[in-house]
Amino acid sequence: MQIFEGRRSLTHSNEARAQFWRVTIVSSFFIIVLGASLFLGTVMVVGTFRSGDPSSELTSNGRAGRIARTLRDGTLCHYMVFDNKTAQTVEDRIGRCDESKPKPKQEKPVSFTWGK
Repeated sequence: MQIFEGRRSLTHSNEARAQFWRVTIVSSFFIIVLGASLFLGTVMVVGTFRSGDPSSELTSNGRAGRIARTLRDGTLCHYMVFDNKTAQTVEDRIGRCDESKPKPKQEKPVSFTWGK
């Protein structure tokens, strides 16, 4: 009888040990995945705030061109910046299509004068 109880307690302790290691491995996996996603998210957010506007960096040295693509409404354009040296295309912003065109000078309205 003692032999069976000894084996039973040994089996229970082996099962408990195996269960402990399973729970430890699964918990470690989820902690690593959560930690990696938080780290990568933080790096991406900090990189976004730190880099500023990449399109102004490209156009500042004169080696890039800005491309305007008209959206469906016809008044707004999607601007993209193309760097000739690195062949890099950066999405810029969406703005009015006529803002890059020079504004015409406003003429004085015709006014009526006596005798001149």
